[in-house]
Amino acid sequence: MLHYLWKELAPPLLLNLRWYSFRYGWKGDYKSYEEAQQKCTGYDEEHILNRIIETTLKVKNNEIAYERDGITYDAVQMNFPLLKTLLYIASKNDNELTLIDFGGSLGTTYYQNYPYLKHLKKINWCIIEQPKFVEAGKKHFENEHIKFYPTIAECMAENDPQLFLICNVLQYLEKPYHLLDEVKQLGIPYVMLDFVGYNRKNNDRITIQHVPPVFYGVKASYPCYFLNRARIEDKLCENYEKKYDFISANEKYYVQLEPFRYEGALWELRQ
Repeated sequence: MLHYLWKELAPPLLLNLRWYSFRYGWKGDYKSYEEAQQKCTGYDEEHILNRIIETTLKVKNNEIAYERDGITYDAVQMNFPLLKTLLYIASKNDNELTLIDFGGSLGTTYYQNYPYLKHLKKINWCIIEQPKFVEAGKKHFENEHIKFYPTIAECMAENDPQLFLICNVLQYLEKPYHLLDEVKQLGIPYVMLDFVGYNRKNNDRITIQHVPPVFYGVKASYPCYFLNRARIEDKLCENYEKKYDFISANEKYYVQLEPFRYEGALWELRQ
């Protein structure tokens, strides 16, 4: 009863602080990506990859419903803005869907959405990842729908994608705007940015994200941008028109007491 009363009477700020951690989360405001990286343990360590292989295999073998970042779930956590977009694009292409999932791990988003896409006439889900992930993907997860590539060029040589998906990845790249420069020259009909955290100020902020061991079984940390929304949109607007914005997740998070929500947008190639 006391717990219930506290939830009813506590100010919203206190309730939202459940998403704030003094130990983990996003910390700092660094001058450069390199400066932040020097203070990080990284993401590409062997034990992290092994953890993700283990949990993704459980999804593939129907032992669990869903995994993300090495955590297993009893139910799939749906991303409805993404699913809506995938079905929309497929409907415009005779119920066929070919997409690039840039930084798509070992297929988390593919397995999340496949039950709602398996009626399509064709699905080509192309994941571009780090070399060790590509090696693991080819060994354990490739099938008639999902393929792994180390570079955009190799993927484009074999596929004609309708969508370039960048989901919860852009902010972790050393040069995120270089990727957008490359993508906008490819001529792919749609580009989708999803799970992006934006800086409230008119500049990029470079932080270090400290990840609790519940995710990978060990502590991990890596540089993470909070990007300048206007700069991203100005760059994409040169070749694309924004179709719609959306909130990727309702949860509110904090960068050292500064709140933010993950956001996304779909962009269509200008005719």
